[in-house]
Amino acid sequence: MRLVLLFLLSAQAFAGGLDRYAQLVVSDSSRTARNGVRVTYLGTNGYQFEFKGRALLVDPYFSRVDLLSVAVDSRIQPNAFRINDGLRHLASYPDAVLVTHGHFDHLLDVPLIMARTRARLIASASSVDLAKRAGASSGDPVKPGDVRRIGPWTIRVLPAKHDRLFGKVPFDRPAARVNMPHRAADWNCGEPLAFLIEVNGQRIYIDSGGTPERLNATLERLQPRYILPSHQDNFFRPLKAGFQFGPLTDFSRVQRECAQQNRSRLILLDYFKPWTLLKAAGSKSQNPKPETD
Repeated sequence: MRLVLLFLLSAQAFAGGLDRYAQLVVSDSSRTARNGVRVTYLGTNGYQFEFKGRALLVDPYFSRVDLLSVAVDSRIQPNAFRINDGLRHLASYPDAVLVTHGHFDHLLDVPLIMARTRARLIASASSVDLAKRAGASSGDPVKPGDVRRIGPWTIRVLPAKHDRLFGKVPFDRPAARVNMPHRAADWNCGEPLAFLIEVNGQRIYIDSGGTPERLNATLERLQPRYILPSHQDNFFRPLKAGFQFGPLTDFSRVQRECAQQNRSRLILLDYFKPWTLLKAAGSKSQNPKPETD
């Protein structure tokens, strides 16, 4: 059974919307069969996966804190209006929320989303601790090598590395411990994780973050059926403004790297426009040995 999706973070410099890459954008049509795994992009590194009435969330982030607040170290908080608006597009009661690491653009909204949906949090111990200090009622701390089985989902926890910005992982070290995280720097990275989700005879690999420099090697090792780069959008703009590539992204480079892999198909998703991933012909449903990066 081949790996079907690979989510990677990559960075450098481009801006604009999806129009330039319209030939890569996929979404369901009125005729799309609904018996596969349905993928909905939530922006940043956020996704919802649905299968037979069950759902998983990964890194859901709707508040989209503005750049100035982060740059000047102002107090930040979840935007309840934007969170409620985002949740309108999603399943009412997802089985769990998976969080790859503790940065605000991955974890800030999770405590409120848990309260709204009653979803279970699965994340590293440091991210669970942050979420609890921000109001989460509980959390399931996991480490690489752990496996969780929830409904149709088998979730394997893998080690990961966060990308570096100007040679350094942002907010890498815990700030002075506070009872309640208030500023972007309080949401420290902690231990980054990757997840391998197995469902319906398919594997979906979700990375915590990578760089273009290791993209080619990763694709060569994993040989995914589809490649869906995440964290390409400008997550300082509200979702209602529409998809815009971030000022530090270099999708053209990602496209060039992927073009060297003639076994994989590069795709893009727009916000809240689901795409159903159908099982490939000949796929088997056994649990394979996961491949790690």
